[in-house]
This record gives sequence, C-alpha cells and structure tokens, in this order.
Amino acid sequence: MFPRTLVRGLMLWITSATWAQAGVWLQAGESVMEQGDFLLHPGIQLGLGLDDGSRYRLDFTGRRFGSFLEMTTMISRDEVLKIFPWPELTARYGVTIMDAYTSYDPPGEAKTSVHDVNIGLCLGLGYTMWSEDRWRINAEWNSQIYAAGFAFLFLTTARKSIFSLGAEVAL
Repeated sequence: MFPRTLVRGLMLWITSATWAQAGVWLQAGESVMEQGDFLLHPGIQLGLGLDDGSRYRLDFTGRRFGSFLEMTTMISRDEVLKIFPWPELTARYGVTIMDAYTSYDPPGEAKTSVHDVNIGLCLGLGYTMWSEDRWRINAEWNSQIYAAGFAFLFLTTARKSIFSLGAEVAL
C-alpha cells in the first residue's frame, strides 16, 4: 500500500545519520481540515522541524459514514518565509503530496475503493503562542492547492485548509 511504504521510507530517512548535524524539533497536535466542502473534519498532525526553518509534516483525517470510508493523508515539506518583523509570526511555503482514499462497502455487494494521489503546493501562517526553553505551542493555518487530476488542463484545482494547535519540543 502506498501510504505504508511512504511512511516506512520517511521513518528510515528520519532515523538516518543526517539529523546528527542539525537541531531537531518534534511537533504533534490536533487539527481540523476543510476539504472544499465547508465542513471541518477533525484530524491529527505530526511534524519534524529543523533549526534552519525547514519542516516535514503529516496531516491525517478520516471518517466513516454508513457504507463509506473517507481518509485523507498529506505529507508536506515546507520552509519559513521571513516576511514579518515579529519572530512569533511565521509564513511558510513548500510542496505537499496527498493521498485521498474513498471506499464504498455496501452490504451484500463488492467493495469498491479509490486512491487519489496528488502533488501540490502549500502555504501557511503560524503563531507561536508560548515558548519556554525547549517547548513551544503553535497555532497554524496551512492551505494546500492541488491540480485536480487531468482536469488541471482546464485550470481546475482542489484545495485543503488545515487549522491546527500543536506542541513542539527540541531534541
């Protein structure tokens, strides 16, 4: 399965010797994701940041309603864009990959499912609400824009917005 392989690869890369030279921040928190339907879906976010301002982030949300199962996983790599004079307020930009999984499992019929993998751009704003020693608490708004499959020829896009509150600790 694509997401499992991707997560295993990321874990191998994270645990490699590359991280020995840089300061590493771990991030975790709650989030809500708006997926173009104006509904907020609860989710989780995990992140790994470096002192140079780059960050790797995983956002996940899923829900089951009746015979339908919907899960969205996004992995982003972004960097700080220094445009604000206040250190608590940050802007971010980067790339993201999304796996949107939908399945339909009606009683007595065959299950059907679809994986939609897409690459896009992400932009975000963050505010550090509290910082002490090795700990930080951040509130963020991140938006992702994806070309909607082959419909990108007609300039059709898909978007996701994520509002999150998370804690970071320096290792």
